[in-house]
Amino acid sequence: MIARGDVVTLTVEDRTVDAKVVLASPNGRSLILAFEAMLDGHVGMMPVFQDDDGIYRALISGREVTIAEKPKWVN
Repeated sequence: MIARGDVVTLTVEDRTVDAKVVLASPNGRSLILAFEAMLDGHVGMMPVFQDDDGIYRALISGREVTIAEKPKWVN
């Protein structure tokens, strides 16, 4: 499950950027992601939610986004 502090890849249409989860609901279905880019009209942050089909969508536009967890490295 995706949680606050996780680093993920965020893909909107054909653009992929690294993002950090700055806020997450306890069940991981609602997230706020921070990134250094402009995606789908969002500059630097994007609220997303997971619909009933398990697809993440941008909260404002409803556009489908893909979120993939990046591996956590152990030192």
